[in-house]
Amino acid sequence: MGKIYLLRHGETDYHAQKRLLGRKDVSVNETGREQAGRVRDYFEGIDLSAIYCSPLKRCRETVEPTAENKGLDVRVMDELLEVEMGEWDGRMVTELFETDKELLTKWLRSPSSVTLPGGEDFGAVRDRTAIAMEEITRRHNQDSAVLVASHGGPIRVMICQALKMDIDNMLRIEIDLASISSIVFFEGGIPQTGVVTLVNDTSHLRL
Repeated sequence: MGKIYLLRHGETDYHAQKRLLGRKDVSVNETGREQAGRVRDYFEGIDLSAIYCSPLKRCRETVEPTAENKGLDVRVMDELLEVEMGEWDGRMVTELFETDKELLTKWLRSPSSVTLPGGEDFGAVRDRTAIAMEEITRRHNQDSAVLVASHGGPIRVMICQALKMDIDNMLRIEIDLASISSIVFFEGGIPQTGVVTLVNDTSHLRL
């Protein structure tokens, strides 16, 4: 049995301001840096064989203290990127409810059916995260524990895939900043044999 830990990156100023954040490459803020330290402490007694990460800075900055503590390199995978939000990237949610209410409402109800203006739909996110999961589980045997640092959208999609849920239900899964989820897998990898064992653990942030 192998195990993949799914880590969402820590807080940025965009999150503190209630803005959508897609591919804009911004750093974590002071709270995010503190969260990264809490994540490092969470994994102190857990033997990790590898760490994978989205290319964006907020993910790398969240996972690097853990990687340094474990003496592991961070392996970057483009397939772990956040959804491309196009024209919505960086905009406040309250503003979008005023200017794009109909499309935003449709997106929240059925994210796979909407391609964001200048962006992508969650069907594309599903396809590329499936590639990432297949590659990671192929590389690591069933006795390995692997940490994957990504974003709220891809993590929700990966959990949906493991549960064989329609991704239109993805927003029913809460994935907080710097939270940890996990999926165990057997021969055949994820999503074929994935079993979700933890969702949105934030206990390390409340110490």
